[in-house]
Amino acid sequence: MSETVIAIWLGGSGVSHARDEIAAIREGHPAASLILLTTPEGRRALGSFAGTCWEDGAAKGASAFLARARRLSWASAAHIYDLEVSRVTRFLRFCVWPRPQWHERAPPGVPGEGTLPLS
Repeated sequence: MSETVIAIWLGGSGVSHARDEIAAIREGHPAASLILLTTPEGRRALGSFAGTCWEDGAAKGASAFLARARRLSWASAAHIYDLEVSRVTRFLRFCVWPRPQWHERAPPGVPGEGTLPLS
């Protein structure tokens, strides 16, 4: 059984950054099942790069956030790559259980770029 890897991109860092990062994830985990948590627009832009797309990433509200955290937990991913590095995605990492390796891939110029990962 291959491992599961999740990339979170909600459109905030630009398509070219996300495309480059997803290519790097694919290179680092060639046999993994890649899930992209994104928006409907993100699915249209990058859906061909992932095996599965979840396009409910931009849903607002507490219940949507909890549903997203539960879905990420049930996926039992070995690695989650945060391509967004926003407050929401940084908080989301503490709501996913069991805790996978969480990697922040901030785009150039975003505060926090170059900081050591928390996991």
